[in-house]
Amino acid sequence: MLHLLLTMHLNAFVPAWLQVLCGIVVLIGAGIGGVTLIVELDGGLVLAVVWGALTCVCLYALVMTQGPNVWWDNPAFALDEHPRLRRVFLEAMELAEVGTVPKVRLWSLPAMTVHTGRRIKFWLGLPLVTELEEDELRAIVVRHLLVSRLSWRDRWVASLNLKDLARAASGKPHPDRARLRAQAKRIRQELWRETAALVGQETLARATRREIMIDHAFAWHVYRYVRLWADHHWGFPSDAFESFRWKVREDGLLARIQPRVDTFVAEKLDRHERELLLELGWDSGAPVAPATDPVADRLPARLERRMAHALWRELFGRPGSPLGVKGGPIRDKPAELWVYYQEAERIGVLAAATALLGRPASAEDVVRLAAGGRAGELEWSHTSASCPHPAPEVCVLMPLLDVALRRLGYLHADPFVQRVLVGRLGDRVDVVELAGEVARGLPYGLELGVELNARDPDEDVRRLAAESLAAGDPIGWFERLYAESDTGDAIVPWDFRRPHVMLVDWASKRGLRGKGLRALVVGAGLGNDAQYIAGLGFETVAFDVSESAVRLAGERFPGESVRYVVADLLDPPGEWREAFDLVVEISTVQALPEALHSEAIARVSSFVGPGGTLVVIASARNEGQPVFAPPWPLTPSEIAAFATGGVVMEESEDFPDAVRHHCRATFHRPA
Repeated sequence: MLHLLLTMHLNAFVPAWLQVLCGIVVLIGAGIGGVTLIVELDGGLVLAVVWGALTCVCLYALVMTQGPNVWWDNPAFALDEHPRLRRVFLEAMELAEVGTVPKVRLWSLPAMTVHTGRRIKFWLGLPLVTELEEDELRAIVVRHLLVSRLSWRDRWVASLNLKDLARAASGKPHPDRARLRAQAKRIRQELWRETAALVGQETLARATRREIMIDHAFAWHVYRYVRLWADHHWGFPSDAFESFRWKVREDGLLARIQPRVDTFVAEKLDRHERELLLELGWDSGAPVAPATDPVADRLPARLERRMAHALWRELFGRPGSPLGVKGGPIRDKPAELWVYYQEAERIGVLAAATALLGRPASAEDVVRLAAGGRAGELEWSHTSASCPHPAPEVCVLMPLLDVALRRLGYLHADPFVQRVLVGRLGDRVDVVELAGEVARGLPYGLELGVELNARDPDEDVRRLAAESLAAGDPIGWFERLYAESDTGDAIVPWDFRRPHVMLVDWASKRGLRGKGLRALVVGAGLGNDAQYIAGLGFETVAFDVSESAVRLAGERFPGESVRYVVADLLDPPGEWREAFDLVVEISTVQALPEALHSEAIARVSSFVGPGGTLVVIASARNEGQPVFAPPWPLTPSEIAAFATGGVVMEESEDFPDAVRHHCRATFHRPA
């Protein structure tokens, strides 16, 4: 009964720890007393044990039913320890003609409220303390002090959400909607004008705009970072406020979120609220930069950690002992864990596209909707709040691109800049910029429809290539790949157990026959293409830099039709120069780092003899298009570069696709 009394009726006056302590004392007393009474009355050992067990269960229930307590979780703030903040309050109270120094408690949310009584009590949002200038915070304090002087009814009317009045829970408009709107607008207009007369119109407008921007930015930060901890039961992020401060000051969060907030004010805010802001001087075009001299640059680390705990408890806290919740910095979480957040976002986008189209939607459908300007029609969780992304198209495409890149081994360089990912080879991708390019219809070269946990056939290639390049050996990974494929530890993704379809198509169209002619297959791998060329009558030589590949090809195709040779494309045998009537190069140059492309291209062309033909089949990309390597697809200029040393281009064919853009080019050396 004492526990119920304390938790149900005196929550606002008794701290949570005292509630729990009183409950523990009562229950332990009842337990000891009950056990003693049972023993004295010879009730038996079993009954005593049962009574003791029930007492333990009640103790556990007492602790685990404790929910967040805003008053206790948010600590008192001693103004004497912070002279600048004390000066702000004293000046504000002098302007508002309030005589007593207020009692201040920090609040984990970027807001401010005031309670009147024998002594004024302020709830002051920590993000406002660290992100507002002195004159801006003073203006907001004065505004709240003036609100506190209103009658309780006027305060109630002024605090109404006017938009909610349009439709009550019953589905019908509130009967006093028009009157309450008019009263609320009048009260707020008078409040703005009185505050502006005390602190200055320009200062009040700037303070209000920055306050709103901070509120939206902090809400996004909580959604993007803090919520992830709650969803995965990781405890609370101890650097929640430090990370927000860094995003504002170092990553330009306010400036990046500003266009979306201005759009929110212009399109989604209630008309009367919007008119009040415009009357105040809301300027959508004015940039909102971080405060150059905030009231408090930062607060003690211990205090910020406690406030981070309070934030987590207030927004996501469940019944349970707050003492059992562990905290840790966001930076300490492995980069791989963040992909699950984007995977959930990807699923949400696909579900929204399915609802919009009325059929199961694919990633390509989402791309088409974004490129067609229909991203704003998708209803999913991310659309409920402002974000720093420049357009709805970017919002819906980012999860798809992020998951696709992380499947390729890309990780963020900094957990507070999730939009920038770094590949295993050090290449950087700004996902926001990439999403903007995809929305404009540019090729993106990624498999967007593959689930996060699906087996990636290119994973082994990327892993081994990154390790080899890090060791300064750009071609050594070929041998490791084929050797590991022989033991079942790796997959050769280009081994389709058949010749390349574009090679077969090219040879068929030309009616290619090679009786009495010599052919060379560059980077022959496991021999599928070489065997096809030999079947057309060519005396075929096939080489690869990997000894394991040559051995496995010989074992797969025993006989004399193809001569398999171990050789290095960058250092080939001298007798191969201009020695072949047909040279086949399929995806070998693109498997090399870009710095080696020029030399490799020249070597391939040098194999073509007088009157001979060279066919090149490769993944392609536009000039300047990002590369998610390896492979490093060839650009048009690199394709054209095969026409060197007397070799000329006959034909170049493009097979464009948003994901896999291929090119097939034919060259010859005049006789």
